[in-house]
Parts: sequence; structure tokens; C-alpha cells
Amino acid sequence: MISHLVHTYRFNLQSIEGLVKDLTDEQMLQQPAGLVNHPMWTLGHLASVANAVAVKGLGLESTFPQEWEQAFKTGGVPSADASAYPTSKNEILAELTSQHERVTDKLKQTDSEIFSKEFPDENTRKFFPTIGDFLVYLMSAHEGTHIGQLQTWKRAMGLVGGGDS
Repeated sequence: MISHLVHTYRFNLQSIEGLVKDLTDEQMLQQPAGLVNHPMWTLGHLASVANAVAVKGLGLESTFPQEWEQAFKTGGVPSADASAYPTSKNEILAELTSQHERVTDKLKQTDSEIFSKEFPDENTRKFFPTIGDFLVYLMSAHEGTHIGQLQTWKRAMGLVGGGDS
């Protein structure tokens, strides 16, 4: 199970990298055709969620920059204003990569029994009864949703290639 999840997680990151590799910092903030979730917010949000996977699911300490939390929080409203974001495309992509790597490294060292353990937080447990439910959803389906948003964003921008399928 762990090897399959790690494979999917790596595949997701490669897809994200392919989708944004040719974008400029300015393009990262554009919201064409009313699409709200631009690439800057999406990558920051995914890095923040990967940190949550590390902390809440795998027991690691938070390493996500505290000054970035507000800009990329779940339920936040993305803005086209560059001053709303404390970083550039390269920095946020590096943060996402770093978060992915530490989650992957920890997961590889973790006994698969963790998947059947009850999720410790009662409110989260309503949606994810086990740690496995939490990890699998956030590392696969949640990222897949945002990859789809990036693909839709690229189409709305009139951009092709770069992993867009």
C-alpha cells in the first residue's frame, strides 16, 4: 500500500511541475474566465496541505513558513494581487517539492499499521476515520482535484503542453 501511495504522490508532483514549468510569475497569478484558483495559490495550498499531512498524519513538526499560512489556507480566496503572496513561482514550487519529499521519506519509514489507526482529532475523524483515510485522500484525490484545476486554468489561458493532458 505504501509503495502505491508514494508512487501516486510522486506522479502528482511530476504532473504539477510539468503544468507550471513554463509559467512566469505574472501568469501564476492570472484568473482567466473567472477561474479563481490560480497556480500560485494552488501550489501554495498543496504545500500547506502536504505539511498538514506530515504533521497531523505522520507526526512530524511543521516546516511550512508561518508567514505563508494565511495566503494559502484552505478556504482562502486567491487574489491576482502579487503583494498578497510572499513568494515567487520557484520558491513555492521548491516548498511543495520539499514538503512532498519529507512526507514520502517519513511514509517509507512508517509501518503500514498506521493506515488502520483511528485519526486522533475528533473533528477530522468525522471525515477521515483513520489515519489511512486522511493520508490516501490528501495525497491522491485532493492533489488530483487541484491538478485538474491547473489543467483547466491552462486551457482557459490558451496554453498547451507542459503535462496538460
